[in-house]
Amino acid sequence: MNNLDAAGFVAWDFLPGMRFGERAAWWREGAERDLPHEGLDIGWFRTRDGRRLSLGAGARVPVMWPGVVVAITADFLGRSVFVAHDRLDAEGRRLHTVYGHVDPRPGLAPGNPPREGEEVGVIADVSGRQAAVPPHLHVTIALIAREGGPARLDWNALGDRSRVILLDPEPILCGAPASGPL
Repeated sequence: MNNLDAAGFVAWDFLPGMRFGERAAWWREGAERDLPHEGLDIGWFRTRDGRRLSLGAGARVPVMWPGVVVAITADFLGRSVFVAHDRLDAEGRRLHTVYGHVDPRPGLAPGNPPREGEEVGVIADVSGRQAAVPPHLHVTIALIAREGGPARLDWNALGDRSRVILLDPEPILCGAPASGPL
């Protein structure tokens, strides 16, 4: 979608703290997060000739699987798009993906049914904001209880470990070994 192959894409490049479950605050050298990272931050990639390039603000964000937009909420760099998918685990929890720090595409709203690979937005431009974090995409994958699940889906609801299981996005996006659920 962003023509990374033409740029020579080989692999995503992660700083300590960008991966699922890590505690380092990658944007503040030496600092730690209050809680383990609940997703994967994607901002840079390596090329065949060894360069490290930024994905950057304005990079298009595709939805991973077909689904329905269930919420769009404000976050500290832009907005987050929550998408529910028609995949259930053995206990009936529904699969959700969250695309954070984005500017949703015009007209995107709860109830919209994006197809797999369809653009849900672009990485937010943080220039002019008092953010110490460079532009990047945050991806969370979660299994959320259908019965007794959160009444409102937002970042606070994802912290409810009695109803939400967070999964490591890296094996799906990058083919890396999986970390256990948080």
